[in-house]
Amino acid sequence: MSDLAAERWGTSGPRVVMVHGSLSSAATAFAEQKVLADRYQIVAPYRRGYSPSPHTDTIDPDRDAAEIAELLCDGAHLVGTSMGGVVAMRAAALAPDQVRSLTVIEPPAMPNGAGRPVADDLIAALSAYWAGADSSDLPGFAAGFLEILGIDLVLPSPLPPPLEEAIRNLTTERPWLTGAPAAELAPAPFPKLVVTGGGTPGFEEVADALADELLAKRVLFDGSPHAVQRIGARFNEELVAHFESADRAGSAYSS
Repeated sequence: MSDLAAERWGTSGPRVVMVHGSLSSAATAFAEQKVLADRYQIVAPYRRGYSPSPHTDTIDPDRDAAEIAELLCDGAHLVGTSMGGVVAMRAAALAPDQVRSLTVIEPPAMPNGAGRPVADDLIAALSAYWAGADSSDLPGFAAGFLEILGIDLVLPSPLPPPLEEAIRNLTTERPWLTGAPAAELAPAPFPKLVVTGGGTPGFEEVADALADELLAKRVLFDGSPHAVQRIGARFNEELVAHFESADRAGSAYSS
């Protein structure tokens, strides 16, 4: 079994596994979803490299996906935000029979958007940035990364240890190379939902491409942050409707 630490909210109802992104953690990424614990059993793991889960020198999305797949147990709704969305899609491809529904929130699955002009520009910008940035300057690296994405976020100084750890992990990622297995996921019968907030045009094109490839529902909460789930009630209503639709359709696979 996975040795990842996890937040666990709720004791009854369908299981939901929520996967955080690069500059966040389980508790902070999904704080607005804790209110759903009255009807779902939510498991929000800390990906490897994010305390209190075990340390790693290099983030490996495939290893992450295998560990997330173990948490699906007899069946779960699967939700991933940012890089956690890429991990969630790879996990769903590993264990499609255990997925009730799939929701991804602005996943940086850049190869899936290749060939679309704004996505191509973002791919080039990210690749060039990693090639030239000083990865030992963690505040500077994160600030430059956020600037490329058009995310207006002032980092605290000094960096708190969890954020320092998260940025160090980010320096080992290669988002312009980290695609999602859309061709494998498209024929899977569970419903798919792709959500964005409108802040990063390149991510919008990637999301459009994924929605086309996955035959997924596409939802834009325009003016929302990159981590759209943080808007709370409006996102939660869409998410619950997605879960309930999947369950009504009998998309949950038997164990």
